[in-house]
Amino acid sequence: MDDRERLLELLRTIQSSVIPSLVRGHEEHDITLLHAALLQALNRGGEPTVRELADLIGRSVSRTSRLVGQLESRELAQRREDPDDRRVRRVRISASGRAVLDEVQRMRVAAQLELWEHLAADERATVLHAMELLAKAARRYRDERG
Repeated sequence: MDDRERLLELLRTIQSSVIPSLVRGHEEHDITLLHAALLQALNRGGEPTVRELADLIGRSVSRTSRLVGQLESRELAQRREDPDDRRVRRVRISASGRAVLDEVQRMRVAAQLELWEHLAADERATVLHAMELLAKAARRYRDERG
């Protein structure tokens, strides 16, 4: 088994152990994974267009527009006219959307931190170092993707 296959196997094991907690977090707020991804993208700042959001989450503009409409109907996001081009609509996360996203993220982190309690001290040091490396890689990935 090569390193990539080993990593995938390990990630599957971790995810299958914490997924029930993550699902509960999404169900409590009745949001889908795509809704959460949109809220996360909006939480990065700025006011992207629906097209820019579609590119970020890898969905069609029409599908993304419907998802934004669903968030908007629940007052989790807001659309507004671009001041420079009235044909363009900008989207931003609302205070309610930020609160829901914060709660879902807290639940995700709590589920993952429960795993921490099952590690020995030396294992924690190793995991912490590995997470620092993953965080650096995530920032590079984000910066490359815009």
